[in-house]
Amino acid sequence: MQKFCRNNERKYYRFRADKYYGGIATADCMGCNMDCAFCWSWRTRANPEMGEFYSPEEVAERLVKVAHNNGFRAVRISGNEPTLCREHLLGVIGEVEDLDSSLIFILETNGIEIGRDESYAEDLSKFGNLHVRVSFKTRSPENFEIITGRPKEWFELQIKAVERLHGKVSFHPAVVAEYAGEYLIKRLREISPEIPAKLEHESLVIYTHVKKRMRARGLI
Repeated sequence: MQKFCRNNERKYYRFRADKYYGGIATADCMGCNMDCAFCWSWRTRANPEMGEFYSPEEVAERLVKVAHNNGFRAVRISGNEPTLCREHLLGVIGEVEDLDSSLIFILETNGIEIGRDESYAEDLSKFGNLHVRVSFKTRSPENFEIITGRPKEWFELQIKAVERLHGKVSFHPAVVAEYAGEYLIKRLREISPEIPAKLEHESLVIYTHVKKRMRARGLI
């Protein structure tokens, strides 16, 4: 963690304009708590020396500038797992809200850290500009370990994250379409019948370097 989080700063390797969500300002961070076979940014985890440290204020200023220059109404942190450097993340969200409260901050997360600590969802609930996208990597615990490189018990932490966000923070769940299934829908429905209707199915883009990683784990 110290490789990517330093005091209240975090490492980032680029800031950019992107097409998703109808156009979004994006800060790509370093560091993740998973090692997904189909991750498009796995090289940044393999090369922790990449990137530079930025304060919450610096990140927020860059995101807002990219958004304003391109006429975007949303910003995000992407590339790896934004929730790892907690105080830094909360600082960035707050700074963006202070600079331009009309911008939506989309938090793309695997939900593991939110599932671990109930107070994380409470902290996130204080922001009026926030929407959380909880990204499930697969439909059940059975192949979770093969896909993510982490214990299958972590699947329950993702479910717990949805449970803790529900009723507190604007959010929706997402799942890789190729690994979607009824078990996940059943678990989401147990939290609230309305949640499965919000489930986003994300198409898997198998880049050449991703194909090699998936083949090595017996997924293709």
